[in-house]
Formats: sequence, C-alpha cells, structure tokens
Amino acid sequence: LKQADAVMEELRQLSEKVIIKGRLDFEILYAVEGSGRMKNLSGALTFEENVSYPGLEPGDYVRCRTKVEDISIRVVNSRKLHISAVLGAELFAASAQLEEAARSLSGKEDIAVLGKDMEVVSLQLQKKDTFRMEDDVVVAPGKPLAQSLLWKSLSLRSMEYQAQEDKMLIQAEAALFVIYEAGQEQLPMQWMEKTISFTGELPLVGCRHEMIPSVEPVLIKKEISIHPDEDGENRIFHVEAVVELDMKLYLEEKVHLLCDAYSTTKEVDTSYKTAHLETLQMKNKAKCRITEKIPLHSTDTMLQICHSEGTVSIDRTEIVSEGIRVEGAVYVTVLYLAANDERPMQAAAGVIPLSHVIEAGGITPGSCFTISPMLEQITTMIAPGGQGEVRAVISLDTFVLSEHEISVLDQVSFTGEQIDPNDFPGMIGYIVQPGDNLWSIAKKYRMSIERIREVNQDNTKTDSLNATASGMQKEGKSPEELGTKPGQKLLLVR
Repeated sequence: LKQADAVMEELRQLSEKVIIKGRLDFEILYAVEGSGRMKNLSGALTFEENVSYPGLEPGDYVRCRTKVEDISIRVVNSRKLHISAVLGAELFAASAQLEEAARSLSGKEDIAVLGKDMEVVSLQLQKKDTFRMEDDVVVAPGKPLAQSLLWKSLSLRSMEYQAQEDKMLIQAEAALFVIYEAGQEQLPMQWMEKTISFTGELPLVGCRHEMIPSVEPVLIKKEISIHPDEDGENRIFHVEAVVELDMKLYLEEKVHLLCDAYSTTKEVDTSYKTAHLETLQMKNKAKCRITEKIPLHSTDTMLQICHSEGTVSIDRTEIVSEGIRVEGAVYVTVLYLAANDERPMQAAAGVIPLSHVIEAGGITPGSCFTISPMLEQITTMIAPGGQGEVRAVISLDTFVLSEHEISVLDQVSFTGEQIDPNDFPGMIGYIVQPGDNLWSIAKKYRMSIERIREVNQDNTKTDSLNATASGMQKEGKSPEELGTKPGQKLLLVR
C-alpha cells in the first residue's frame, strides 16, 4: 500500500519563467516477511523545476497546481527501496486591468444621453493564506487501545466559505482513516475511519459580507498522532491539518454606463472606446455520481472491505453548448482483509474514467472559469468475479465569469457651433429600418425622443415604441428600451 502527495513550497517568478520548488511526501505499508506483521515507512523527496512561460510579465499573478501522476516503488533488497515518480504541474497566470467607463455627465444640461445598466463583477481581493484544522478523534469504547500507527490518511471531503466583515467563515469536512497496532497478540491490527467536521474563521482585511468568494483549496500538511486520554490510555488520535487557500473575492454591482450622447441645439464631439467588463455567469457545485467495477486481483479469498479512498484528476475541459465538459479520472485505492495469515491486509488500485457536463447556460467560448474537484463520498463492495464495485460522488465547485465588450463614451465636448434648423426638413415621413431604434432616429434628425412620441401617439400605444426615458436628460435608457419595428411608419416633425 502506498500514497504520495506533491507539496509546493516555493514559487519564484522570473522573466517568462517560473521556478517551482517542493517535496514529494510518500508513505508505504508493507508486510514483514514470515511474521504476518505490517510496518510503515515514510519520507520525503525534494524537487525543483524551471518552467518556461512565454509572455509572463513581472506583475502577473501566478498560481500552480501540482499532482502525482504516477509513482513506482520497488524493493531493491531487504534494506533498500527504489522510488520513482512523475509529477505534473499546471501553471496559471493572470493580470489585473483597470477599466474606466463614464457613468454620468455633469454641466451639460441640453445633452441627451443613452445609458445601459449592467450587473458587473470586479475583483476586490486576491490572496493566498492557510487555514489550520485541529481535532481529537477518540477510539470507541470496547475497541483495543492504540499502541502505534501503521497507516494514516486524511482527505478533504467538502469546503464551504462565507464572506464576512474582515474575515472569512469556513466549514470543512475531512475523512480520517488509520490502521494501528493494538499490542494484543490476538488482535494485533485494528483500523478506524471517521468523518471530521471543522469550523473556523480566517482574518481577511478588506473582506465584506456582500463579496462573492472563489476559493481553490489544497491540503498541504496533515499530522496524525496518538495521545493518551484523561485516564492515561491511548484512545485519542490527534489530527492537525493545514489547507492552503487561493482566494479571490468579487463584488457584484449594478452600474450605469454611458454609451452615446447628442444635442438638438449644438454640435457635439463624441469619442468612444471599448470597455471590457465581466459578469458572473455561474457559481455552483455540480455533483457527478460514478458507479464502476474494478478488478481487485486477489489470489486469496477476500473477507472484508476495510477502506476506500481516491483522488480526482481533471485532464481536459471544453466549453460545449450545454455547459462545460470535464474529462479526467478517479484514482481509487481499496484496502481489504484477505484469508492470508502472512498478508492479512491487502490493497488494490484502479482508475475510473470521469466524464461529466456541468450545466452552464449561456456560457461562451470567451468565458473564464475555474473548477475545483473534490471526492465527497466513496464506498466499495465486493462483487462477483474478484471485483470491487466502487460508488463515488464527486463535487465540482465551478465559478464562471463572462467577458463583455461594450462600446461606451470616452469624451464629450461642445464644438461651439449652433445647429441650424434649416439643415433638417421640418417634416418627414420615415420608415423604420432594421437596426433602428428611437435613439438612432432622434439623433440622426437632431430631435428629442419625446417629440417623436408626441407626434406618433397612436404608434406609441404599442410595445413597438416602448421608450420611457426623457430624451433630454443625463440619465438615459438602454438601447433595449428604445425599440422599434422594421417597416413601421413614423412622422417626424421638428
């Protein structure tokens, strides 16, 4: 039985290059030949890698995900092991961009303004921090006392976050599994598994309760030790864990953007620019349920399944019409008791394909998203033919932002020239063309929207002319509220 974790300790950013330093923590459980007893061996290997990242700039925010893609451990002799591993590293870089857009005009009383209301999100806080978890798990009465630990495993099952004033509330669940020696000849080896809940606060200056958190957790440290209880008996497993949190907090607010302006009395110079704004498309936890059989490859009779655990790896994501397609795998390890006195505890490993579509209506190829996978539940039952039936529930914590390009006003100024009414006909019959709205027609003929509606009162009783804004006010309406129907006949009178 083996397990390994890749822990990143340092990430150094250089010009178009990133240096990654860390360690590979490994642990193995092996049988002592001829004795039927199990022993534990653990250690750590360091690694350092230079990764080229073309286009990376000094001010960019860089994060890295590391994972153990493969590990091989073989016996060289009775005192030496050969360990080799393949580690994968995914690098992500982002840069913050300040976007300015006009939201109101002042000092221009005779200018008509066209506005657009949008719900936009902006990144308010971005920080890495650690959340410490600590708890005691007591051996149930009637079970043998713990003499020494043979195997220990701790894995996250769920993480929930809630933004508060200058702090983040965190609720977490983790699955604990231990194998221990009881020191009794008739009961030499015992095991226990339990789900532990943690609740705590993380100080976070600048955080507000209305902010929306997007957090990616990584378990970077886990320590499990045997402690005596009040009676001096070794019944307590003390659990300490550290979770690294890569946090982004967004603020969603409604903004009024100025898109266009004109005057009926004076010539106006306007310039425009394209604003890149983000909206929150989706924040949700998708659930994926998997049932699959894996071979246990046991030559001995299986007596009981002791424990199942696994890790989720996402290898590929793709935006499709229904949402986000996720492809990957669940790497499963199953521990079971076998009818073998020399090797009573045995293990089998398997890989289960993962394919799931996260529903995200309205997502576009330009959308930006993060997905944090977590194995919420996993169980294994003995199936016919030397197989194990694995049932798992995978949580896919998904956060999707959509980018919008909006043409907005950049500058507005009077040229000083008065508009000559003789330059425009006093009366004209106009047939609405595709793409027209009240705003474009009024601007073209330097008229107010109110005047068009006043003259065309019969038409404005229908939804085809649903403008409700005053044509000469600073707070304009969006183009969607200034609709007309192609082919509609309007009479324009100055």
